[in-house]
Amino acid sequence: MFIEKNVISIDEKLRDVVFDEIGELYNYANEYYGEYLLDLIDDFTEKKNQEDDLSSMMIPHIISWAILCHRVRNGSKTIFQQYLESPEYKSRRRPKLHRIISEWRYTTPGFYYVEEIVGERVIVLTDVFQMKEKLVGVYNEVYHEPREGDMIFGYLLPAGDGTYSPVIDFFHIPVTHKRDAAIKIIEFYNKKAVATDHEFFEKYYPKMLSLIFRLLQKK
Repeated sequence: MFIEKNVISIDEKLRDVVFDEIGELYNYANEYYGEYLLDLIDDFTEKKNQEDDLSSMMIPHIISWAILCHRVRNGSKTIFQQYLESPEYKSRRRPKLHRIISEWRYTTPGFYYVEEIVGERVIVLTDVFQMKEKLVGVYNEVYHEPREGDMIFGYLLPAGDGTYSPVIDFFHIPVTHKRDAAIKIIEFYNKKAVATDHEFFEKYYPKMLSLIFRLLQKK
C-alpha cells in the first residue's frame, strides 16, 4: 500500500539518529532541569490527591510537554530551545539532522482520533480540534496499537519526510469515556481559545490532562 511505503521509506539510519536525539534531550533535561521537572510533576500529582496508576501513566506526558512546549519559569525559552543552544548539542550538530530536529520547536501535544490502521506501526490520526489528518509511524520500543475509532493523546514530532512519530507511547482513552472526553476537552478548548494552538497547549495542557483524569476516575 502506497501510504504505508511512504512511512517506511525514510532513510532508516537518519531516522534512528533523529530519534536517538530524544534520549540526549531527556538526559540534558534531567541533568540541568531535573528539580524543576520534579516540581512540575508534584504540582500535577498533588492536584489528584493521590498517587495511583492513572496519574503515573500521565506523568510521562507531562514531562514531554514540560521539555518541548513549556517555557521554563515563565521565561522566553523551553528546555528544548535551551538544549539546541547548548554545547552538548552543538558539538554533534549536523545540517541535515538539525533541519529536522529544529522543527520540533513548533510542535505541541495533541488529542487524536484513530482514523485508520494502515499497517504495522503505521496509523492515520485526526486532530480532535483542527480535524486535520497526520500520517504516523511509530518507532519507539513501547507501543500498544490502538483500534480504529479510538481516542488517544500524546506528543507527535515531525520525522522529516512529512510523517510524524510519537515521543512516547500514546495514552489510550477508554471507549466508554471517549464521547464524554471529547465533549470536555472541546468545550474547554473553545472556552480558552487563544491566538495559536501552541499558546493554548503551552498554558493549558496539564489542565486538560486533569480534566481527563477526573473523567476516568468516575465510576
